[in-house]
Amino acid sequence: MSGSGNGARGFALNSLWRVLTERLLRATSLWRLALPLGVLLLAVGCQFLAADAPTPNRATPPNPLNASVAKWFDNHTAAISITNDDWPIRGRDPDIDGYVLEHGLVMGYEIVTGNSYQGERIFSGPDDERIAYLMSELVPQGISYFGHGHDHIDHDKLSYEDALESFQTNYETMKEWGMTPVAYGYPRSAGHEEETQRALEASGFLSGRLLTRDSREFYNMPGEQSAPDKWFGLMSVEMQSFEFEGCEGCINNNEELTPVLDEALEQTAWVILTYHAIGKPEWWGWYHWDEFRKDVQAIAARDFWTASMNDITLYVREREKAVITVEPVEGSAGTESIEITLSDGLDDLRFNHPLTILFDQPTDWIGRPFTVSQNGELLDELVFNTEAAMLSLKPNERPYTLRPRP
Repeated sequence: MSGSGNGARGFALNSLWRVLTERLLRATSLWRLALPLGVLLLAVGCQFLAADAPTPNRATPPNPLNASVAKWFDNHTAAISITNDDWPIRGRDPDIDGYVLEHGLVMGYEIVTGNSYQGERIFSGPDDERIAYLMSELVPQGISYFGHGHDHIDHDKLSYEDALESFQTNYETMKEWGMTPVAYGYPRSAGHEEETQRALEASGFLSGRLLTRDSREFYNMPGEQSAPDKWFGLMSVEMQSFEFEGCEGCINNNEELTPVLDEALEQTAWVILTYHAIGKPEWWGWYHWDEFRKDVQAIAARDFWTASMNDITLYVREREKAVITVEPVEGSAGTESIEITLSDGLDDLRFNHPLTILFDQPTDWIGRPFTVSQNGELLDELVFNTEAAMLSLKPNERPYTLRPRP
């Protein structure tokens, strides 16, 4: 599953490791849970565990080092998900996908696996060509998907059992199409009932998105908050041109969105934007194409991790459970190597998004190339010109070895 962001940041195996920029020294260092580095165990969002006493061949380095998991991937200031309640269509005019990708961003599409709309009209449901286009051409570039119901109905009006069956049908059908269901957007934003949210959780999805027109609710996980208030009640900004229905609580254009973006950065929060019918004024909930282009430019110009609801859900859930073990090996000439192990106790097949680790490298490593390997396989060779360093690695419970070149 791809995790592209501003500047097309990816994490293929040989590009998991990222050189730290001066961003590590800014105010977001609040999220660095700094601890002395001997044999270090750090439980993120949980209790701190005492460091083991050093063994005879593993001396404590003379200067304490620090390690932590960044709040957001690549240590971005805030996170944003662009979602489009529509199906991907090859050759669409305007070219929404192309414009988003051109600016180094990504976007997610809804997946409605059935074809009815409360029995009143035929919903624009899936077909083999659109599924193939999404999975073979868009997903490899970072465009994603999220569940949006088997039928586009109000699940708050269903019993728990009926809602669960509906969610499970959507989930299982997505899997049959070769997708990995993670995030969900409630049709008609009908997921406010506690019973509905429990049913979605029981179905296998890991998060659920609602719509809000209350600006106080736009920001998920603000400030020092490390997890959402409700995983199955995430709030999303409703993007809708005023000409559609005169919605004053919606964000109608880029001028209104810009302060929302800046506030999200100020609060280091996760913002989800929900668009409908971009550039199609004859369709429901439409939004101006020219305003959408301004939105994309504004997001790309700011320090957001722009990622799918799927990827951000996985990152935060992994970070909640993450335990870092950092173990330096000391020799007569200084630190000979460092082993970093990242564990989360979760299923590695599903929870496979890299976490960004911030750490202080030994002072005698500054400016020296070092290799990164796992299980004897060379992954990369890096050099950092400052003490502060940053690595993005998967929490797979196996040690990564950092070793300086002679």
